[in-house]
Amino acid sequence: MTTHGIDVSQYQGLIDWEVVKDRIDFAIIRCGFGQDRPDQDDKLFRRNADECTRLNIPFGVYLYSYAKNTNDAKKEADHVLRLVKDYQMAYPVYYDLEDNNTTGKQSNEVIGDIAKTFADILEGQGYYVGIYASLYWWKTKLTSPVFDRYTHWIANYTAELNYDGTYDMWQYSSTGWVEGVPTIVDLNYCYADFPAIIKRAGKNNFDKDIKANMYNIGDTVRFNYVFLTSESANPLRPYRNIGTITKIEEGARNPYLIGNDQGWVNNEVIEAKINYLSNPDYMGDSLVGALQQIDVDTSFQNRQRLARLNGINNYVGSAMQNLQMLQLLKEGKLIS
Repeated sequence: MTTHGIDVSQYQGLIDWEVVKDRIDFAIIRCGFGQDRPDQDDKLFRRNADECTRLNIPFGVYLYSYAKNTNDAKKEADHVLRLVKDYQMAYPVYYDLEDNNTTGKQSNEVIGDIAKTFADILEGQGYYVGIYASLYWWKTKLTSPVFDRYTHWIANYTAELNYDGTYDMWQYSSTGWVEGVPTIVDLNYCYADFPAIIKRAGKNNFDKDIKANMYNIGDTVRFNYVFLTSESANPLRPYRNIGTITKIEEGARNPYLIGNDQGWVNNEVIEAKINYLSNPDYMGDSLVGALQQIDVDTSFQNRQRLARLNGINNYVGSAMQNLQMLQLLKEGKLIS
């Protein structure tokens, strides 16, 4: 699933959200910058958040960081908490790491400590945290293993993202136009169903959605952590983050067994139920042709996403890679 959204701040001016509503799927709103001072709040944050709330436009927030150390990060976390406590946000709270004169002058280890400090405070209060940065920062500065814990939002204004790691959102333009926004605006693709993930887990001021938490034996799901036992409280990074539920222990902390030995998961670490694409009747040898025949997006970015989900790394659109995916499609096993 790919959705399309914008991110905005006071620099976009007075947005006509009534008009914008039918032209986007979501918005990410700047709540402020720097430490917990009212003069560093985004001047239009409350108006933008109130309008999105009124019009049922799913939104998240971001804070632009100037942190040089963990003490700064604590104050920036407090800044966010003060502003978002009255809003239900269906998209993450993003920590915007891009300032070259402050955070960017610290070592990569310190930057990792800054991000973890900020995220620990927000997560401790029940918020779903992500990290935003440019592709350059992701490749050169955000190298600490700490960043594997959080959803990635990456900015790169080219035809292809060219990032081999995992990510859920791509800011692909800073010069977009959307009717209802009086200035140019950043444009984004999102590849995760954040509203379902966040509401299901009861994050970002939502009550936990018990009905949405239910999965069944035979469901194939994508998850970000795994547990050794059904009662373990120690999350581990999985060697493979997709698997099929083979057993359910009702009432357990981690009720779902994945496969025979992939481990146990719970509702909070499951990101989405996986669907499979199938075209067994296709007779040609073109992946694009086969996808077109079943009305699936054939853009390079979507094929790159499909490749990543199906364990094909460093997708460049080669004949061999396309044939691998085509075979999976014909067998009804192409994960989408």
